[in-house]
Amino acid sequence: MVSPTKHLITGATMPRLENLPRNQLSFRRSANNLHIATGEDLDLEQARAILNLMRCHSSDCNKFFIDVRHVTRIQPAAAAALRGAPQPCIAPQRIHYKGSRGFELAVSGNKVLIVPARAKHVCKGTCPNCRCKDKKARARARNTARAAATASGGAAVA
Repeated sequence: MVSPTKHLITGATMPRLENLPRNQLSFRRSANNLHIATGEDLDLEQARAILNLMRCHSSDCNKFFIDVRHVTRIQPAAAAALRGAPQPCIAPQRIHYKGSRGFELAVSGNKVLIVPARAKHVCKGTCPNCRCKDKKARARARNTARAAATASGGAAVA
């Protein structure tokens, strides 16, 4: 169980950082939003810590982003706690789950953000230290030579 302490600014009860499940839960603030990252197994202790963090920061954070992309197993009790605990001070529209496992946790009004896998680099020849800029320039010259040759009716350049 997470033991509470008082928030310095708002006076709200919030969990003590040393009592949070260190290897399972981390959070940070960015642009007046709270970003919470979970571990691989989402258990009831983690769910209660997430709810407590959101409750404590409800007055000073606009949105709550809960990252569940790395979750491999969700305990039914944890899912029920996150879905079934109505937060009167937190509107459902303020809670965003990141990752496809968020569909298992979201209630009506929550958003689930599917973050695409990182795309392979498509070089346009403008990036710093570009290794393929010369290759693209040679291909462009070859293509213009081919276009000029076919337009003039000559043989195509290989």
